[in-house]
Amino acid sequence: MNFPALFDAADTIAAESQRKFLRALRAEVVALSAAALVAQFPARQLSGAGPIASLALFAVALAIRISRVEEHAQREWYDARAAAESIKSASWQYAVGGEAYRVEDPAAEARFQDDLRRYLGQLPHLDVPTGSPAQCGATSDMQALRRMPVPDRAETYLRDRVEDQLDWYSTNARRNKQRARRWWAATVAIEAAAIAVGLARVIAKFDIDWLGVLAAIAASLAAWQQAKRYTELSESYSVTSHEVGLIRSSLDRNAAEPDWAQFVHDAEAAFSREHTLWLARRQGPLAA
Repeated sequence: MNFPALFDAADTIAAESQRKFLRALRAEVVALSAAALVAQFPARQLSGAGPIASLALFAVALAIRISRVEEHAQREWYDARAAAESIKSASWQYAVGGEAYRVEDPAAEARFQDDLRRYLGQLPHLDVPTGSPAQCGATSDMQALRRMPVPDRAETYLRDRVEDQLDWYSTNARRNKQRARRWWAATVAIEAAAIAVGLARVIAKFDIDWLGVLAAIAASLAAWQQAKRYTELSESYSVTSHEVGLIRSSLDRNAAEPDWAQFVHDAEAAFSREHTLWLARRQGPLAA
C-alpha cells in the first residue's frame, strides 16, 4: 500500500539522519582511539610524527563534539522517525477503517488530513520535500482498500501490517541479540588484553604504556554499545514480537464493523507503544 507523500519524506529524513549520527559517532570514537594509539610513539621516532598525529586526531574529535553534529542529527532522526511511524499508523487505520477513522464516518477523511497537518507540525525544522497533490492525503490505494468489505480489509491488514510487524520485530530481536553478544565479546577481549599488558609491564618491565590505548578502545566500544543499545532493543523487540503474535491469533476476518474498528485501534496502539517506549529510551528522562 502506498502511503501519503509525507510518510516517504519523513522516513527518508529519518534514515539519512540516523546514518549521519552514526557516522559522526564512529568518526569521534575512532579518532579518540587512534589518538591514544599514536601518542605512544616517542617524539624521537617517525620524525616526531606521533605526537603531531595524536594532536590532529584529538582536534578532529573535538571539532566533531563542538559542531554538535551528533546531537542535531540524533534529534532529526528521532523527530522524523516519530512522525513517520505516526503517519504509517494513521494511514493503516484510515485504509482499513480503524476506530479513529470509521468507514461510516463522513468526517473521517477530513480528520485524517488534520492529523497529517499535526504530524507535519512535528517537523518544523526539517527539509520535508513536497509530493504531488494526489499523494498529499489518503492515496488511491488507501481509498480502494477502505471501500472493500471487512474480510478483504482484514486479509490485507493481516498480511501487510500485522505479519510485517511480526517479521520485523522477530528479525531485529535476533539481530540485536547477536550483535550484543559480538560487542560484549570484543569488549571482554580488549579488557583481557589490557590485563595481560599490565602484567607484562610488571613482570617483564615492559616500558611502553599500552594500557591507556586499550582503555581508550574499550571506552569507545562501550560508547558505541550505549548508543546502539543492542541488549535493550533485543529484549524489547522480543516482547513486542510475542505481543504481535497474540494480536495475529485474535484477528477475526468476519468481525462486525464496530468490532473490527476496535481491533485495528488496539493493534495500532500496541505497535505505537513500542515505538513510544523506544523514543523515550533514546531521549532519556525528561528534565524536571
